Amino acid sequence: MRKLTTLSAIILCGLMDAQYCAPAFQYGASSNMISNVTFGSINNASTMNSSTAPEYEDFTSISTDLIAGNSYPISVKGPSSTFPSDVVVYIDFNQNGNFDDAGESFFIGRLAAANPANAFTIDSTITIPSNVSGGSKRMRILKNTNVSAYSDPNAQNSINSACDQGLRAGQTEDYTVNISGGSSGFPAPYCGSENITSLTVSEISKVEFVGITNESPIDGNSSVMEDFTGTVFNVNRGSGYPITVTGGTHGQATVSAYAYIDFNHNNQFDADEKFNLGYLDNSNPVSGHESGVTSETITIPANALLGVTRFRLVKAYESSSWMGTLENLPCPSGWFIGQAEDYTINVQPENLSTTEVSKDASKGIKVYPNPTTGSVTIKMKEGLEKYEVYNISGQKLSEGNSGIVNMSNLVPGIYLIKILTKNKNITTEKVIKK
Repeated sequence: MRKLTTLSAIILCGLMDAQYCAPAFQYGASSNMISNVTFGSINNASTMNSSTAPEYEDFTSISTDLIAGNSYPISVKGPSSTFPSDVVVYIDFNQNGNFDDAGESFFIGRLAAANPANAFTIDSTITIPSNVSGGSKRMRILKNTNVSAYSDPNAQNSINSACDQGLRAGQTEDYTVNISGGSSGFPAPYCGSENITSLTVSEISKVEFVGITNESPIDGNSSVMEDFTGTVFNVNRGSGYPITVTGGTHGQATVSAYAYIDFNHNNQFDADEKFNLGYLDNSNPVSGHESGVTSETITIPANALLGVTRFRLVKAYESSSWMGTLENLPCPSGWFIGQAEDYTINVQPENLSTTEVSKDASKGIKVYPNPTTGSVTIKMKEGLEKYEVYNISGQKLSEGNSGIVNMSNLVPGIYLIKILTKNKNITTEKVIKK
């Protein structure tokens, strides 16, 4: 009989997990409900009537489509009568009927106290792990008042789990998210050659970048995509680096080279993450092969995320003919004549801060006044060869060789001045334009 009772308890618990347990609030929803959730295509407003708002609302019939590896903004709105409220989002990524696994919870933030008519909104971002399998997943929004946060803004989160039974006042809302699983890619999680329908491999034979040279065969036997992610290029925000690409051209003048760098770490190559390196010039630098070379400079944006990320180099024949439109794309597709190579790039902070440059006695460089309302003066011992002015996104705005840099036509903000001395030393100065 005892064995039967134990078995029954196990089955009952399993059924409860499958149906997702619900948290418990001491004072119900009261005046602390969730009034709006915006996430992906979800934009759901719910009741703000204190007398009718339930502790739990099932909105699983409302869904949004997401892609593994991508990041999505989320906004949660709601009143919080006397005390601030914590908001946590849970997503059952592995579809095991609970939200208890690592990586399935996201602390969105804390809503300040307000009545329903003046409710605040908090905004955050949720990144879907790149290794999540595809399918429909349960998403839970959980809001709870935090008494400790009334007197201590740094009080810890008051929500311990998606099924917390000791909550004070708030609400739970459940939704559905439909996730398209991450591609195995080349190598994962980036896209590979899966969308190429017709293929001619035309190889990259040499890449020279930040003091590293990588050479590979140009014999027609290489893969269309080569994995060199073990090669790491170390760069600094706001700095420019020359790159030279050598490879097969097969006598064509429209063989282009592009670099694609995932600066925002979203596992894909966005439109503002590409660098046109030009067309290979058919100079035939590889003996016995029809090949060319091109050189350009890659400037690392000042707002690039720090750390390692993917660097993809694509060499492709471009044309518009009976074959259709052939172009250089970060994810080769259709009829592709060329080759792609993947590397790793490690983005580090700017070389020197304003303070460090001003105190660098060995180079004797000073840029003043900083902040400025108009021009700045570059003073140095070595002599100035050239300066370049960049905005915070890494776009070059101007250059010159005078010791006076005119910034009067620039809008207020933060800018980077890259300085090349007569002795070929390079430093970067951060300047504030008022």
